[in-house]
Amino acid sequence: MRLLRHIPLLVLTALLTLTCHAQDNYEIQVYGSETQAPHSTMVEFHSNFTFEGSKTTTDGTYATNHAFHETIEITQGFNDWFETGFYIFTSARAGQGWQYVGSHVRPRFRAPEKWHWPVGVSLSQEIG
Repeated sequence: MRLLRHIPLLVLTALLTLTCHAQDNYEIQVYGSETQAPHSTMVEFHSNFTFEGSKTTTDGTYATNHAFHETIEITQGFNDWFETGFYIFTSARAGQGWQYVGSHVRPRFRAPEKWHWPVGVSLSQEIG
């Protein structure tokens, strides 16, 4: 019976996702609610290849067709409800070599396990 009271929220969430559209030449990341363990650091590499992208330079941005993108992510857990991620974006394309593209920082807060919520909840904002 406890599950039945969550069904309207699940249906609403499913309907809202039908209208979501996204495309990015680097990646689209969907995070779980868990955060990095306190006082620990994670290093990840995100590698992406754009098979079909822009073919011309637009507003000073290089073409992305057949570009290889490498992102380095470093995430530090501070306690059981907060972490901060730092991203370094690079790109490689024939005739242009490796290039630094930019950096982002992503603080993330979550509802701690001790709150005993029925679902995991976190909130993050990527700034760059």
